[in-house]
Amino acid sequence: MTEDTAIFIDWENIYISTVTEYGAKPNVSAILEKAREYGRVVSATAYADWTDGDFRNAPPTLYSNGIIPRYISARYFPGGRSSKRRTNSIDVMLAVECSDFLHGHPQVDTYVLVTGDGDFIPLVMLLRSRGKKVVVIGVSEATSFHLIESADDFISYASLMEEERAARAREREPKKKTADPYKELVRAVEALSNGSKTRVLGQVKQQMIVQLGSFDERNEGFKKFKDFVVEAERRGLVNTVDRDFELQVYLPGEEIPETPESDLATEEPQETKETAAPAATNGRTEAPPEPAASDGSDEPPQQREAAEEAPSPEKPGFDLLEDLTPYELRTICKSVADLEQPASFIEIFGSIRELDERGELELSKDEIREVIEAMLEAGYVVKRRTKPYKEAKADITFFALDRERDEVKAALNGA
Repeated sequence: MTEDTAIFIDWENIYISTVTEYGAKPNVSAILEKAREYGRVVSATAYADWTDGDFRNAPPTLYSNGIIPRYISARYFPGGRSSKRRTNSIDVMLAVECSDFLHGHPQVDTYVLVTGDGDFIPLVMLLRSRGKKVVVIGVSEATSFHLIESADDFISYASLMEEERAARAREREPKKKTADPYKELVRAVEALSNGSKTRVLGQVKQQMIVQLGSFDERNEGFKKFKDFVVEAERRGLVNTVDRDFELQVYLPGEEIPETPESDLATEEPQETKETAAPAATNGRTEAPPEPAASDGSDEPPQQREAAEEAPSPEKPGFDLLEDLTPYELRTICKSVADLEQPASFIEIFGSIRELDERGELELSKDEIREVIEAMLEAGYVVKRRTKPYKEAKADITFFALDRERDEVKAALNGA
C-alpha cells in the first residue's frame, strides 16, 4: 500500500539558499519528484510573502505543480526595509499549520520539509514522536547540521540537480559513483580542519554530502553514521573524541584533547570483548561483579531477581561499557537520575527516547530496550516492589538508579 506524503516548503529559505549558492531559483519539479519517491503527495504548501519582488512570479509555477502558495505578510522594524526584515512569522506559521495537519491527517506517514533552518528542529521532533518519518531537503552549505541529524533523511538540493540531469552527470562525474567513502571521510575532516570549523559527527556528514552530492551510510552497510566513523577509526584513518558534550572527529596526525576515555576506539572488536579480563581497560572502572547465586546469600531480593532474569554468560548481549561511548552512558544515567525514583519501565524508556528525539543519542526502540535491560543486568538499575500510590491494593515492580554503585557515580560525574 502506497504511503501518503505531505510537503511543507519554507520558500524564502530555499530560494535565498539556491540563489546564493548556485545562482539559480529553486527547481520545483525536482523537489516534487524526489518527494514522490517517499509516497503519494497528498498536500504541498509553500510559505512566503508573495508581494516581495523576488517571489512575486513564483505562485503561478507553484499552482501549476500542485503546490499551494501560502501568503504570510512580512513585517519590518522601524527605520526602513533594508536589513530590517522579520521572517520568523513565516517559520511560526509553517510550524503551526504542519502541527495542525498532523492531527487532522493521521494517515500521512512522511513529512518533507524543504528548508535549512535549524529553528524547525522542534517541529521535526514533534513529527517523529508521533511516529512520522521526516525528510529534509535543503542546500547543504546553508543547512543546519543539527537539523540534518534530527531528521530521518536529509537530501542535498545539489543531488536533486544531479538526478535531474542524470545521464550527463554520470558521464561527467564518474568518480562520484566510485568514490571511496573512507577517503571522502578523511577529505571532509581535512576540509573542516582547514576551515577551523567544528568536527562533530553531523558537521562531518554534512561536509561529505557537499563533496559527494549525497551520502547515506546505510549504503555502506552501517545503520548509523557513528558506526561508519568507528570503522574508519579502526582502520586508522581518523580519531574521535568526546569533547564539549559532542563527538568530534580528528585526523591521526592532529593533537586531540586529553580525554582518551571518550575515544570511540574503545568500542573493541567482538573477539576482544570475549577474551578481555574484567579488570579496567582504557581507564575504565572494574566491570560489575557476577550476579550472586540464589543460595541464601545476604544480597537484597531485588538484585537476586535481576540476576535470575539476566541472560546466561554464553549469550552475547548489550554491554554498557563496550557498546556505548562514555558520553552516551553519562547522558543516559543522568536522564534516568532526573526521574522521580523509583520509576516505571515506561518512564525510563520515555526519558531515553526523548534523548534520541532531541538528537543527543542515536538509538532505535529495540536498542533502548537493550540498554535498560543491560543496566538492570549490570546493577546500574535495581528492581523495587512498591505501590504506585497509597490507595493501590498491590505492589508493582519499579526501577531505581543505584547511585551508590561506583560505575554509576563515575558515569554521572563524567569520570
